[in-house]
Amino acid sequence: MGTAADSLNHEDIELVNLAQGRDLDGNPTGDASQMVTEKLRKLVLARNDANELWGWKDPSADLYLETISDVLRNPFVLFVNRDMAAIAQSELSQTQGSIEQAFEQALLRFGRYWELLQRLQWPTLLVSYERAALNSEALLCEVADFIGLPPPTERQKTAVKAFAFERTYRQITQSLE
Repeated sequence: MGTAADSLNHEDIELVNLAQGRDLDGNPTGDASQMVTEKLRKLVLARNDANELWGWKDPSADLYLETISDVLRNPFVLFVNRDMAAIAQSELSQTQGSIEQAFEQALLRFGRYWELLQRLQWPTLLVSYERAALNSEALLCEVADFIGLPPPTERQKTAVKAFAFERTYRQITQSLE
């Protein structure tokens, strides 16, 4: 998925930083938005050339996805959402505002994503984070089916169950194939 070995949240460090106008170390580059978009487009094209199937995780993709949509090859979306109260609670801890403001921000972000998905009309799998956390094996099978991959192996299912059981961020160092 393009995630660097030191990523704690499994986001694509290179793509996320680039989209935010930062270098790989997270330092602002000072690039104008047009330059950021051009760099993103070049990265997508390079990954298209290097990989038959690839993807990334970025909760802020709604801010740039449409500007690079024409260079994404056969795009589809895994739209993972948390319970609105959980999102608001997370927002509250980051902003120190009120719970009402945090909930409003969560609703606005959901609305922006939903409107974007309606405009793009890409195949989209709606995923409940809480439901997925309860049955990670079912989610693994559903995602494989959605993107057209063979059903997961028993080894892959076992690894996903172990990872979900811990519910902490850690790196998987062995191949799951």
